[in-house]
Amino acid sequence: MGFPEIPESKHRPSLKETFIDLLESIALEEIAISHILNAEAEKMQAFVGKCLNFPSKPTNQELIQFNLSVKQLVDTLLMKEWLLLKKLETVFDLKSKIDCRDRKDGDSDETPCHEPGNDNNGKKRHRKPQIPKDLDDYEEEE
Repeated sequence: MGFPEIPESKHRPSLKETFIDLLESIALEEIAISHILNAEAEKMQAFVGKCLNFPSKPTNQELIQFNLSVKQLVDTLLMKEWLLLKKLETVFDLKSKIDCRDRKDGDSDETPCHEPGNDNNGKKRHRKPQIPKDLDDYEEEE
């Protein structure tokens, strides 16, 4: 079975627009997570009370259940954050590969291309994503 062919389209986004869209989607998801955390904090404050007096007079079982519910939400958000980090790393690794592909031979001031995430010995190393300086170079060629 062969790969599907995508027909040409006049409205296809450029490479620059694609990078921007991916980064914007990550930012929007981070904003949504912050709203969820804020709502959970407000829920906790209402449960505990402003003076830490537990206005609803919960039983020990209700306290444990509330604690488990908060833990489950935090665990879920932690996993979501990890997925967003992987998405961000993938976007920047793709950008790095495109930079290497598009780099002209003979530019001695450029650093040599290598696989992102590897050091010079081929060993895996942890790499922090860096924000691209300029995406204008990624206009799609016509």
